[in-house]
Amino acid sequence: MSMLQNKQIRRKPILLAFLVGVCGNATLATLSVSQMAFSVFPAIALVLAAYMLYQEYLSVPMEGDTPLCALLSFLIGVFGYSSFLRMQFPEMGTNFLSIIITLGLLAWLAVKLGLAAGPKAG
Repeated sequence: MSMLQNKQIRRKPILLAFLVGVCGNATLATLSVSQMAFSVFPAIALVLAAYMLYQEYLSVPMEGDTPLCALLSFLIGVFGYSSFLRMQFPEMGTNFLSIIITLGLLAWLAVKLGLAAGPKAG
């Protein structure tokens, strides 16, 4: 059953959702974190990645676990960049919680994609 689920999950929306999460958080960080220098490139990358994800959504329907995996990937991008940012600027606070959340979401995504062994049924 894992192979059947794996065939239904497409990789392109997952990668694009990850990029939207990272670029969205980077855009927000350039606007709100005083230690970071302003850059327009995260906003440009966010618009392009969101547009490509929307075009992918329009061209091919998302079936099976693809929407859930795309959401997991988006959250991995958001929390992963947040932990990276807090590592780069320690005065923002600890990054322990965001790292734990990122690792938990990564493990869940790996199980959904069939890259890691999930709980055995029966």
